[in-house]
Amino acid sequence: EQLQQRIQLVPEDKRPIAEQLLKELVFMSGTLENLKSTIKEKGEIDLFKQGKQEFLRESPAMKTYNTTVQRYSLLFKQFADLLPQSEESPDSDLVNFLRQ
Repeated sequence: EQLQQRIQLVPEDKRPIAEQLLKELVFMSGTLENLKSTIKEKGEIDLFKQGKQEFLRESPAMKTYNTTVQRYSLLFKQFADLLPQSEESPDSDLVNFLRQ
């Protein structure tokens, strides 16, 4: 995986943090894929019944997906911020993009 290779670019003293962030990113990525499958299968909107009343609401999977994708983005940014900034690096455009 590309992110695993990027860990080698992280300074030694910050590498344990990067490794932990990567573990969480991998887990969250799998969770997001599962949620996407559920959303595709069941839809974004859910019919909710409470007593005799029925109403439409955002599906629990959609709500969880939205929350998880926001947190995934934050973790990804934290991971990218651990990478050194180097103008000589051929990947510096990628690193700068990830830092935004």
